[in-house]
Amino acid sequence: MNARYSRSPIALIINNHHAVRRALCDRIQASFANFQVREAGSVEDALCVLDSESIDVVVLDEGGGISGLKGTRAILEHSPKASVIVMSALSEPTCRSAANKAGAMAFVSRRAIGSELMQVLESFTKQRQNGHKSE
Repeated sequence: MNARYSRSPIALIINNHHAVRRALCDRIQASFANFQVREAGSVEDALCVLDSESIDVVVLDEGGGISGLKGTRAILEHSPKASVIVMSALSEPTCRSAANKAGAMAFVSRRAIGSELMQVLESFTKQRQNGHKSE
């Protein structure tokens, strides 16, 4: 196993609403005991976190500040090894496709966040255990 994957994965939750952000952090920690969770209120704040830590997976709510697509691009330019999951209230196929084109590993509808996000993170964890970045 390569050194990047020998430590607990670190997730960064980006959402401009503190209560929603905390709920997401709590849900991830309750579902994945091995995850460390960080949080940021905006993409701009997240870039500061990415300067100081090696983040494995970023959950980006597209609302507030930089849009999800621009935010995804900014995060990946700043930290190309991170995997980005875009969350949105919109769930049209064009939104999913645009997120994919921006470099997101996944797109999660807020309407199904409980099930979809946990499935994506479970898949990320399994792929990480196999020694490669989620695709």
